[in-house]
Formats: sequence, C-alpha cells, structure tokens
Amino acid sequence: MQKPVGQGPLISIIMANHQGAAYLKAALHSVLAQTYANWELIFTDDGSQDGSQDIMQEAAKRDNRVRVLLHDTPSGPAAARNRAVAVAQGDWLAICDSDDVMHPDRLRRLLTAAQTLQADAVADDMIHFATEPLARPRSVLCTYITDQPRKIGLVDMLRVPEPGESGGQLGYLKPLIRRSVLGVLRYDEGLQIGEDQDLYLRLLMQGAQMWVLPEALYLYRRHPMSLSHRSSCAQVAAAIVAMEALRDRLMEQQDIEIEKILIKRHQVLQGRLRFETLVEHLKNHRFAVAALQLLRRPSLILRLVQIIMAKARGAVGGGGVHKVTSQAAEVIHLVGPNGVMPKGSNGRWMEVPDPAADVGYSNLWAELCQLASCTRLTLTYGDAAGLSAAWRVPAAVHILTRCDVASELPPPPQVTGDD
Repeated sequence: MQKPVGQGPLISIIMANHQGAAYLKAALHSVLAQTYANWELIFTDDGSQDGSQDIMQEAAKRDNRVRVLLHDTPSGPAAARNRAVAVAQGDWLAICDSDDVMHPDRLRRLLTAAQTLQADAVADDMIHFATEPLARPRSVLCTYITDQPRKIGLVDMLRVPEPGESGGQLGYLKPLIRRSVLGVLRYDEGLQIGEDQDLYLRLLMQGAQMWVLPEALYLYRRHPMSLSHRSSCAQVAAAIVAMEALRDRLMEQQDIEIEKILIKRHQVLQGRLRFETLVEHLKNHRFAVAALQLLRRPSLILRLVQIIMAKARGAVGGGGVHKVTSQAAEVIHLVGPNGVMPKGSNGRWMEVPDPAADVGYSNLWAELCQLASCTRLTLTYGDAAGLSAAWRVPAAVHILTRCDVASELPPPPQVTGDD
C-alpha cells in the first residue's frame, strides 16, 4: 500500500540502472521504506534487457511516486542521471544507485540536517557491503568522522588517500543537493568514472555550501559488475581530460595545497592510464609492445603481479572482494542501550546505539558489513535500536525479530547475491 505523501519539500530520488535486476529489489525496498514520505523516485533505465524494466514498471503501478524513464541503448550513468534531472520536480535531489541500499531514515535525517545547517548539499557516510568476502571493513568518511557535521571545500573533495590509508575520496558520496543551487550544472556525459566527483567540484567552485554528517546511512554494494571497479583506457583518459579542464579554474584559488593535490591526482590518473594501456596490450596479444612498456616502467610489474595473484585466489571486482567456497556461521543479537539480552540464546550479543544518537559509528557498521561478507551471519533484534542497526548490514543471511518492535522502520530486506 502506498504511503500518504508527507509534508515538507519534495525530494527527487534519482536511480540510474543498467542490467541491475539482480540487486534492484533491495534498492527499491529501501526507497519505499523511507520514513520521509514526500518523495518521487525517478528510475532511469539505460538499455537493460534483464527484467529491470518489468520490476520497476510493476512498482510504478503500485505506487504513483515511482516514475520510469526508458532508454533503448546504453549511454552511461552520467547521461542516465541527466535524463532524470531534466524531469525532476523536487526541491532536492538524492542519488540512490540501483545496486545500493539506503537506511529508511536517511532522507529525513539528511533533509533535517540540510535545513539546520542552511546547506546546499549534505552527505552521509557510505559503508561498503558485499555478499562475497570483503578484504577489510571500509567506509568513505572514516578518516573524516567526528561527532559534529563538517563543512567541506575543494581541498577535501580533491584529496587522494595515501597508499594504505583507510577511507576513500569524497567524490564517491551521494549527497542530497538543493536543485535550485545545481542550476544548469549536469553530469559530464563523457565520463564513465569520476562523474560524481567532477560534478561536486564544479558545484563547490560556484560557491555551494556542502557538509558531511557523522552518520552512516548509505550502504554501497561491492560486486564484480560495479562500474566503479572497472576502467578502460578510454575511461581513464576521459577522466584526465575532465580534470585538466578544471585545473585552470582550480588554480585561480592560489592555494598551494590544491596545487599539490592536482599534481598528485594527475600522477595517479596517468599511472592508471599506463596500467590500463598495458592490460589492453596483453588482452590483444601485443606481447612485444607490452614487454617494451614494462621495460620502460618496471613499477607496472608489481601491479601486474598483484592482479595475477588476486585472480589466482579467485578474487573478483578489483576492490578487495574475494570468492570463497564455504563460510562459517555466526549469530549476533543486536540490543539497544536500554534493551535486555534474551536468556539462554545462542550466539553473542552486541550493544548498538539509540537511533536518535547514532553518530560516529561508521567503524562499527563497516566491521559488521565485513563480517557479514565472510560469515553466514544471522542478526536478531528486539528493539528499535537493534532494528535500525540491522538495516546497516544488508548482507546478513538472516535478519530476525525476537519480539514485536515499536518502530517506524519496516524490516530490512534480505539481500543475497541475486536478491
């Protein structure tokens, strides 16, 4: 049954999709579960032939807040999102990719924070999850997490993590953006990678006020077909061109740190381009050319060996997601600060924060998601805090309630490799 439209500004949720049927139902469930009800979901399909369109057209019949845009041939995520932005009616724009999951209180919290901070854009942390084992717990903001919202600028958005440094680039985030501030800015349709960060940089350069919150409300799925895990020479070359196009304007800031970061980013992208060029030579059996490139750039040998070893171990996705043939089982009972641990229950219990005070817990959610990726994890909850926490761990194989729970949140989706 459709929820009644709530009060407050309309939020346009943009969900671009290409061949995402395997993960789409969980993403849709997380949108329909939002406690803030005044939204429209603009699902923009990019030439899928896997049943995605049928799933969403059926959803649109059940809930008139769901709008479906179809495009016959694949055009890339930037073009798909631009088509959605062109018809969006909301005061605010939110991105939810078709293979990801949002916490059901996400839109309400982001909007409240944006209004309180008088922000033009506000973002939350992004926790990585997978149904195949992650090498380590990961979130984007872990090095930025404090107990208060933080205003970010060009330096923050440009910064490249040091080798071995936890966290990721802020360009991966999915902020809530005021549509009037976005104006005529659109995603660069020539980019297949880095299109989000490119847009955020241009938004900040025209004076937008952007904040990040110490909350983790967006769950980012890692899987072999993720666009952000794959790149080609053409895609990396396009990213270099886009960065060079912004460089002159960025240099007008006369900021030494920005200059250093731009030099480093250019070096990183050039390194990626050299490696992708090597890979293409090898794939096309141009072994003599590849050998010459390795002689000129011996550092590429180490990266090539790492990839070969990862493939030998059965790794997929390039970002620390590994296949295994068997998994141990574990049961964790999630209990809020005022909850009571059930007597005589198997497994271990874990205290989780009250949903109203759930800030600065990214490491906890990342660790649970990593555990769920490499363990057949069953979660149980018996109060609102446990239910809210369970939503942060979509890869758990079972999420069970121990009793009736008074909460606005519906039960989490059961996420599997094929949903």
